[in-house]
Amino acid sequence: MDTATSPSPVLIDRALLRATGASRSDGNAVRLLRDACENYPAWLAAIEGAQRTIFFESYIVADDAVGHRFVDALAARARAGVAVLVVHDWLGCLGSHGIWDELVRAGAEVRAFNPFSFASPFGWVTRDHRKTIAIDGAIAFVS
Repeated sequence: MDTATSPSPVLIDRALLRATGASRSDGNAVRLLRDACENYPAWLAAIEGAQRTIFFESYIVADDAVGHRFVDALAARARAGVAVLVVHDWLGCLGSHGIWDELVRAGAEVRAFNPFSFASPFGWVTRDHRKTIAIDGAIAFVS
């Protein structure tokens, strides 16, 4: 990049502050994970290393081997005293709502996003397609 035409660090800091409400912080890193083969091991390693908090949000967690692996890892951390908070999409997990029972018994908080309600029969159309994980306020995954 040509430094003569590059924006100054002061301008970058000002733009970040204006756009996000937070100033720039040093020491961060970004790593691109392309698919489940790269994501799942990284996500599980971060979950297994959590010491204080895990915020886990996912559209679909299936009642299958992969889904159980994540639930088992989250439950183990909850039993170890880590605050585990989970949000899953009600419709995306429609066939696997029972998968959360072990996690709740382990002490985690589990909530379904926008479950069906007769009071708002078309409200279920709004879905939560996010896949995000935040660990100890220091590691995050966005997918």
